[in-house]
This record gives sequence, structure tokens and C-alpha cells, in this order.
Amino acid sequence: MGVSLGEERLSTEIGSVQVLRAGTGDPVVYLHSAMGDGAGMLFLEDLADDKTVVAPVFPGFGESEGIESIEDMEDAVFHLLDVLDRLELSSPAVVGLSLGGWMAAELAVRYPDRVSSLVLVNPVGLYLPGAEIKELFGRPLRELAEDMFADQSHPMAQMMSQLDVMAASDVEIPFEVLRPMLQSMAATAKLAWDPYLHDPKLARRLYRVSAPTLVVRGAADSFVPGAHAEAYASGISDARLVEVDGAAHLLPLERPGELAELVRANLG
Repeated sequence: MGVSLGEERLSTEIGSVQVLRAGTGDPVVYLHSAMGDGAGMLFLEDLADDKTVVAPVFPGFGESEGIESIEDMEDAVFHLLDVLDRLELSSPAVVGLSLGGWMAAELAVRYPDRVSSLVLVNPVGLYLPGAEIKELFGRPLRELAEDMFADQSHPMAQMMSQLDVMAASDVEIPFEVLRPMLQSMAATAKLAWDPYLHDPKLARRLYRVSAPTLVVRGAADSFVPGAHAEAYASGISDARLVEVDGAAHLLPLERPGELAELVRANLG
């Protein structure tokens, strides 16, 4: 059925943070991708039927402040700890998509006692020679849509392609339409420009993850090679790997109900 998400503001050391919340039950923290919080909405609303869903918006995304205080992923993880402390979430289940999956993994290796259950959805964060992640910055939106969606008729894929056509035709696109995307890319660049979308030390630290872990990959994801999901699953003790057909990189948008059921199963 789905429960609508509400919004609240949380004061942190680096500024006010936007937090989306819904539902009742065991807490599940969702960490969004470089595309912003919108890519997880349907999934979160489904999960909120029987869980308390808490989705903090990273600094520089949406209406969250403080990006000027964030220089890299380590800063982002410390900020996340601050957010969890202020929300009084001592050891929640954590679900992360793409960039958020990387952040979730960094949290789980550095502070394993703060994560009770871990689900990594198409995570970035690793560097694998010969299986490099595709370029995110500066690409035509139509090309990005082909990587992000298995079904190019999905409304968001259609919107991305249409913006590309408008730009190529010199049609003036209102800044308010472009602002969220430009803002998200700028914030992502602060976290992941160099080294590009990875932490060179993360792979050898994955053994520290102690939470039950599920790695979920969209079978049609052409943005992150399948070897990355396999490396996460093999590097984390007893982790399971599941591939979801009919989904690409933005899996929560294409298969929200299926992902919600996988998360519930990982909670036990």
C-alpha cells in the first residue's frame, strides 16, 4: 500500500539537515544515491508499512546544509554518525543505494556496532581494475538514463532523455528544473571526484563488517559492473548476493516492492 513520507529538520554541527520519515516498527535508515533522495521514494513508502523509515538527506542535496564542511567520504561518515546520534538511533538497520551504499559500507567497517543489518544496493566504493565504474560527471543525460534504468519508458528515464533533447535544441530549460540535478552532482563531486567513486582502503577493511549483510544488484545495471557486487559479497563474512531481474542501477525506482521484501528478509 505504502505510507507517505513526512519531512523534519534536524540541527547538526554543520547545519540543518532534511530528514524524511514514515512508519512504525524497527528503524531502517536509508542512504540515498548521487541522484538524490527521490530515487528511493516508492521503496521507502512500501517499507514504511511495517518499519520506521528514516532517510537523512546528505549535505548539499535537497534542502540539507553543510556541504562546505564536507571534503570527502570520511567527513560524510562522521556527519552521518552525528545525525544518527541526534536521532537516537544507536544500531539501526541500514540500506544504501550506490553512493549511499558506499557510505553504509564505510560506516559498517569503521563502527560495526552501529549497524544491526546492512543492505547494499548497487554499491560503489571499490576500485576493481578491468571493471571500472562508468563516468558519472559530464555525460549526456540520455546515456546516463540507459545505465540507470532497465526500462527506458520509465518516467524518470523519459524525463532525463527529454532534457537532453531540449539542451541539444538550444531550448531554454528553467533553472529550477536543473537546480536539483546540478546541486546533487556538485555535492557528489566533493565526496567522490578523486579518487573517483571509491576508497582505496575499503576492500581490505570489509572483513570488519559484523552485521548480517545482503548485496543487491540490478541485473541490467551497466553503470557499476557486476564484479563490484561480487567483491562486496565475498569481502564481507557470510554476505549474500541477490540479482534482481528487470532493474538497472536505480533499482528502488524500478523494483520498489521486491527490494522492500529483500530488506525485510535480511532483518530476520
